[in-house]
Amino acid sequence: MLEKIIQVAVEFYKKIIGVYWPTYFSWLTEKLSGTEPFATLLISIFLIFALIIYIWFRNRND
Repeated sequence: MLEKIIQVAVEFYKKIIGVYWPTYFSWLTEKLSGTEPFATLLISIFLIFALIIYIWFRNRND
């Protein structure tokens, strides 16, 4: 059973991650190449911070 799970995971990696990740990464690199790196960093940090606050509010105990 474990061998079958590992085989399915390897097939998933070969088909999905091996094919689509380089394509997505190339697309993302092309889209971000025209932006200012500092602005991209600030926006990324803000979005991560907003996500952390959202998760904290959603999981807090009242």
